[in-house]
Amino acid sequence: MRSDQDQKMGKRGVDHTETRRTAPFGGLEVPIVAISGTLLGLGGIRTHLILLCKLLRRHDVEVVVFATGANWSFEDLAELKMAGVRFHLPPVGIRRFRKLATVYSRMTWPWLAPRRARSLYCIGAGRSHFLMHRLRPQDTMSINHEIVVPPGRDSMAGLCAELLDVSVANSRKVAERMREYWPKKPIRTIPFLTSDRPMPIPARQRVGEASRLRVVYLGRLVAHKRPDQLVRRWRALMANPLLSSAHLDIFGIDPEGTMLKELRDFLREDKLTENVAVHGGYELNTLPQILANSDLVVLPSLDEGLPLVLVEAMAHGVPFVATAAGGTEELGQDNPDVIITSTKWEDFEAGLLAMAEKIRAGEIDSRRLHRWAESRYGYAVVSRQWLDCLLNPHQFFSLHG
Repeated sequence: MRSDQDQKMGKRGVDHTETRRTAPFGGLEVPIVAISGTLLGLGGIRTHLILLCKLLRRHDVEVVVFATGANWSFEDLAELKMAGVRFHLPPVGIRRFRKLATVYSRMTWPWLAPRRARSLYCIGAGRSHFLMHRLRPQDTMSINHEIVVPPGRDSMAGLCAELLDVSVANSRKVAERMREYWPKKPIRTIPFLTSDRPMPIPARQRVGEASRLRVVYLGRLVAHKRPDQLVRRWRALMANPLLSSAHLDIFGIDPEGTMLKELRDFLREDKLTENVAVHGGYELNTLPQILANSDLVVLPSLDEGLPLVLVEAMAHGVPFVATAAGGTEELGQDNPDVIITSTKWEDFEAGLLAMAEKIRAGEIDSRRLHRWAESRYGYAVVSRQWLDCLLNPHQFFSLHG
């Protein structure tokens, strides 16, 4: 049963009454979207893909996901399979042998590839996209999704953008850079999905002059995002009265398997465990509770696309301080409730102190921040764009030329 919101979406965006094509799996007559996900990435990619698959299934779309491996948990895969998403992955035993998994994929996918897919949606950079592009029917449009600026035309990301029919950029900055490389290729900007429904208006944040500010970092524990530098500088930052006794929570997976232990060891040695907690990874369904207990989100990154966590924070009425990496800068346009600094560390710290002062002075309007995020990056806006893009790609990319 579709929700009222989904029914409205269907009327405003995709025409669900048109003739549907035949799927090669079970003979069901439904629209098909094929997704090529390489290794099914983590972080924002994982969140977006899970929400995208659920969105398509709610609109009676057959979703077939092809990948050479899966970084996702068993629970993630099982949930989507229960929703009717079809996964074609190499057997578990060979997935960790990347070359063998790729060979397996090349041998089997020609027999499995949907023959009548509306679109082939490729996210991330990998040779599997080239294979799926070659296997697609002539009337199936291949869509490259670029999250960060391609490092060069000869890189794997650049080759994907060059070969596939059209591209979606995650932010306006990424789209502008891509147009420098490929001025004649249709390139559109659609941000990640951040939720599966419109977010409710948040309650006012519990802050005040005497409160202990709760600062949260959300993101992978990798060097370019600099959570380690944030932890190591926290004692010095607390010396400022604006951050006196402030508590820092670090949430995020450790893909390399080293930073999490190093940070926890540092906290014990420096006796900072009362003011800093390093939690590791978190599940998507726990994010609302994390943000409900937060006064401020921080992201001192050197390299980004359009950070999903910052959009999620704003939707919950939580302000942020972030560096102008990738497309982050566009999140600060006409937005008085966030602070975006240069990527210089001293500028980020100055921004953090300035935001602490704004919060303590009661200058942050959580409801205004929520409205800003929902009007530009909320479910109603973004889900309609993705449905139109994937189910009517020829029309979408033509009309948005």
